[in-house]
Amino acid sequence: MTFAPWPGKVTDFHQPGGLGVRVDSMLYSGYTVPSMYDSLLAKVIVYGDDRAECIVRMQRALREMKVDGIRTNIEFHLRLLADEDFRTANISTRFLDEFIGRNKAPL
Repeated sequence: MTFAPWPGKVTDFHQPGGLGVRVDSMLYSGYTVPSMYDSLLAKVIVYGDDRAECIVRMQRALREMKVDGIRTNIEFHLRLLADEDFRTANISTRFLDEFIGRNKAPL
């Protein structure tokens, strides 16, 4: 998994919506992401009554989100949200390093 910026043309973009979901982004279909840019192209925010509800909403939102033409880290976040330690808040400041170490397959 690389978190390096990925410039290029966004060929198709659909942002999620619905109850408890907000997206902050300037992306649109046809937009060309320049090579020099802030790597935060879209921020997906969810809210709910508790952690479990927020995790389910974020999974739905990320599955609904479509960004074609450039590489994203949506799959990484979906795997993270499915991780039992993350779901139960069994985390520390080393959690991401440990998570990536446990998931040797490309993220």
